[in-house]
Amino acid sequence: QLAGNVPETFIMKESYDDKITYDLIKAIMTKTGLTVHQVFHTFGNFWAEWTERSSYIIMMRIIGPDLYTFLNNLNALHVHLSMTFSKMLPPEFHCERTQNPKIYHLHYHSNRKLLRGVASGIIERAAQIIFNLKLEIECIYDGIDEERETYRNYVILEIREVGYVKNDNNSHDLEQQNQVLSPQAQERKDDDPEQFISNSIFCDTFPFHIIFNDKLEILRAGSSLARKLKLFTRPDKPKITELFHCITPPIRLNKRTILKYHTTNFTLELKSGVVDQLLQLKGQMIRLKHNYFLFICSPVVDRLADLEKRGLYISDFPIHDPSRELMLLNEQRVAEFHVHKKLEETTAMLEKTSVALAAEKVKTDNLLHSMLPQTVAEKLREGHQVEAGEYEFVTVLFSDIVGFTSICSRCKPIDVVEFLNNLYTRFDQLTSHYKVYKVETIGDAYMVVSGVPEITDTHAQNAIDMGLAMIEKSVYVCSPADGKQIQIRIGIHSGPVVAGVVGHKMPRYCLFGDTVNTASRMESHGVPGTVHISGATYELIKACNYNIQLRGDITIKGKGIMRTYFVLSGNQVEIKEVETVVNDTRHNHHGQIRSQQWVIVEENTDKKQSHKPIYEYNTSAQCDASVQVNLEHQNGGSTTSKISEIKAVNNQSTKGEQHTAIVGKNKTRSSMCAIL
Repeated sequence: QLAGNVPETFIMKESYDDKITYDLIKAIMTKTGLTVHQVFHTFGNFWAEWTERSSYIIMMRIIGPDLYTFLNNLNALHVHLSMTFSKMLPPEFHCERTQNPKIYHLHYHSNRKLLRGVASGIIERAAQIIFNLKLEIECIYDGIDEERETYRNYVILEIREVGYVKNDNNSHDLEQQNQVLSPQAQERKDDDPEQFISNSIFCDTFPFHIIFNDKLEILRAGSSLARKLKLFTRPDKPKITELFHCITPPIRLNKRTILKYHTTNFTLELKSGVVDQLLQLKGQMIRLKHNYFLFICSPVVDRLADLEKRGLYISDFPIHDPSRELMLLNEQRVAEFHVHKKLEETTAMLEKTSVALAAEKVKTDNLLHSMLPQTVAEKLREGHQVEAGEYEFVTVLFSDIVGFTSICSRCKPIDVVEFLNNLYTRFDQLTSHYKVYKVETIGDAYMVVSGVPEITDTHAQNAIDMGLAMIEKSVYVCSPADGKQIQIRIGIHSGPVVAGVVGHKMPRYCLFGDTVNTASRMESHGVPGTVHISGATYELIKACNYNIQLRGDITIKGKGIMRTYFVLSGNQVEIKEVETVVNDTRHNHHGQIRSQQWVIVEENTDKKQSHKPIYEYNTSAQCDASVQVNLEHQNGGSTTSKISEIKAVNNQSTKGEQHTAIVGKNKTRSSMCAIL
């Protein structure tokens, strides 16, 4: 997070922008408080330890027999690695001895800044792993090399051998081994005038070589190179700088720089215009006697296709030159490298796809579980057929919205949809908490069940708790028609059902049986703002801690007479059925219309009169036994309603108590909608 835009995964043989590296280093510096060189030095230690656990340690062990030779041949290691990592920009190293045989000066050139810590960290740890040497490394110069055209960031590291990591029996042997000088560092004394090989044999044996003097004038070249450069037809002695420019090290060729970097691989590139084809020569500069230099080299050819581009043939390489086999081997290696890289990229892509697939699977599961119970959905996913099951004891809940037909007629369809979505989203959040399953919603009807498909002994309690919570949640939703709080009716019944998956195109988990019909009747015969339950449900919860009120025996359509009950919620005290008498003056008709209405008595917690939704009437302990209310008839006529039998409410009130009577119409007895 601190590093910013950093890939989640890295492909080993992929090239990445240096900005990613520097962003990671900045984040580590911020987190740890280390300097940039300390972070890079620690990384260098870790890289060497990682190399020890990989196959690259073999290449590091065979670079040289001692630390000095190892340091002087680091460039050869990077040349080999650049064949695999073609986009790599390796640093350059050149090591010099000092008067103290255990102190070296390592000249480090790079085209990047601030990376000397990586070099010191790798060398320090590699010396411990390979030579059991303990080193002290100090930077004695950090600046710019003005003599170079590229790789100008220049650092000199002073490396001191201060002891051995392991003080075992082989320490003395290691010390003797590390004191052996490499052949390049030993003084050569060759004053024998006897010549063992003729010029023609030497030129044919080493077809790619150049001998030049300290003025850089070419005196002789190998047979293949001379033919390529057409030197046989030139009467003059061209200078090597006229034909080539130095690629590595990126220096200006002269006697001093050649002597300075004589332990480094040189890569010379033929200047444009000399010949038609591009040609690069890589080899070693050897100082001969009498101020002569020998550049013994081979063409830089990575693949067989490069031979044709450079106008060369396999026969141009001598039999002893391993370049023949290396080109063939490299052809196979490049092919394997591309296969490996493609495989690694495919693996990384598959990992990302797997993560994305897992996320999509979660979404799919959630969508499927919203349509079907989880156990049923898993069976269908596995290809099993879900048989319909009989459940002996379940509890079904129905709810609907009071006045929903009027709301639909007065509002736009989009407002109705948003209104239902707001309400049902609140209800859906309750289903998992109360362990009920949402069966379906049709219009304003909301149906849930407990005990299916997960069998539970507390199915009745779960449905009751769900109904009470639905009433509490509904008060936060207002009608889009008038902006007032809505009221819902809830009916609950317990009994046996048959449940199963119906359909294939859009399968649904459906319930069948008389229990479903009876629960629907409990809702349609209920009272707004109440939970209306059947006698079967009452028998299951009567021992529980619920505030239950007997409604009595009522006639249920299609069922006959049933004894039902109310489960009071919140601050509901009592539900009373009262009779209203309305004078009928329509069409000069004289008489009275009687209707039954329900009064929900609630206990207020404060003294102030609160705004109540539709069907409400406020009274107190001192109210009259009867109240005259003017009702506005739908045809414009005025009627008078007398609410009787309210004394029961007053009798239950004590001094100092205040109750609210919420009146609801029994729609089976009257078609009038009274607003009190």
